[in-house]
Amino acid sequence: MRLKAVVVTVAFFSSIVAHSQWVDYRGWTSLSLSQKVAKKTLASADVAMRWDRDFSRLGSTFIDASISREVLKDITASVALRGGASSTDEYQWESQRRVAGALRYKNSLNNKSSLSIRLQGQTGLKGIAPLDLSTAARIKTTYYYKVSKKHRLSLSTEVFFRPLYSNYEWSDTRFRVAFRKKVRKRKFFTFGYQLETPRNGPDPWVEHTIICNFSLEKKRRKSDK
Repeated sequence: MRLKAVVVTVAFFSSIVAHSQWVDYRGWTSLSLSQKVAKKTLASADVAMRWDRDFSRLGSTFIDASISREVLKDITASVALRGGASSTDEYQWESQRRVAGALRYKNSLNNKSSLSIRLQGQTGLKGIAPLDLSTAARIKTTYYYKVSKKHRLSLSTEVFFRPLYSNYEWSDTRFRVAFRKKVRKRKFFTFGYQLETPRNGPDPWVEHTIICNFSLEKKRRKSDK
């Protein structure tokens, strides 16, 4: 059964690559810091650098600042702001900003696995004048499996919907597998692989991305008595 699943997965990814007109290999590196600021509220910041064009160019660098709060049991609402810069085709830098809002539902399936569903809407701006405006709606489903006390495996699929005329249409899809290791107390390292491809279109492409992240979770500060 496991061998069959591996064969089907390899055949699926091979089919995507075979029908692509161009392929790019990328690297995403990031450093994350999070801290509980209230009983059900979490603040976090991420500093990221993303390499593209077969790892030969720094395509973008930015900071994400977000705040999330548990609004109902197993449901978390969050707002995130992004500020940074991205490289153009002429190898010049232009500013980029983004605001995003999301709802996330996460439920434990058993003592080792859980399932998460995230709905996100976002609007981004690039450049100064004229502004390059982009909006998208995203649906991400993630399965988590606790391999051991210090290791966790996650598998996810994310679908993007972008505006076309007066409607939003399914534009592209991401598949990701990630492995997280607890290196010390409240410190984690994550290594992953992501494949992104469009749903359809005259110019099919595929992006392979290696993901590396180091995250630190700080304890909530106790109020002075």
